[in-house]
Amino acid sequence: MKRRNAMCHQLAMTIVAISAGLLVNLLANTAQAATRLPKSPWQSHAQLKSSQVSPIYQQQWRQSDYKYCPILAIANHSSVNVKTAQSRAANFSGGFAVAYDLKHYKGKPLRSAYGVANAGTTSKRDLYEGWAYHKNYADGSYVTLGREGDNPQGKMLAYLVLNNGCFYNIWSQLSSEHLQKMISQLRYVN
Repeated sequence: MKRRNAMCHQLAMTIVAISAGLLVNLLANTAQAATRLPKSPWQSHAQLKSSQVSPIYQQQWRQSDYKYCPILAIANHSSVNVKTAQSRAANFSGGFAVAYDLKHYKGKPLRSAYGVANAGTTSKRDLYEGWAYHKNYADGSYVTLGREGDNPQGKMLAYLVLNNGCFYNIWSQLSSEHLQKMISQLRYVN
């Protein structure tokens, strides 16, 4: 009986040791997977000076109800900016927005060809999940993008949520590639 109890005790201790080892491996793999997420473009590059972006970003941000949300902007010298684009304030209830108009796009003017807007705050779970493109970043930021209204001719739209919940709309009527390049070139402005 003592021998059987000793064997049961040894078996129980072995199971506990294996379970603990599996748990440690699981936690290590989870932490390692989290560290494999890419840095966000706004996290991995230096902040822009206000002189490096359209002054409309600062003007709109100052009027915003969400001054606790940082300005995410496209630099004036960014390759994503079309040379003939003119930035302007765009209406965005409570938030701040900068749209870029093109005087000549495929032979005619294109208003709000692309732009960036802050729309307050939200959480990832409240975002539209029907789009195929989703990306998580190491800083806790999240991006999803697709066609506005699932309209095949609609403009490309991205929702971006920073780790603090600040919510941005980024759009482009030019192409999906243009929108993705815009996202990759967004920077904080100090």
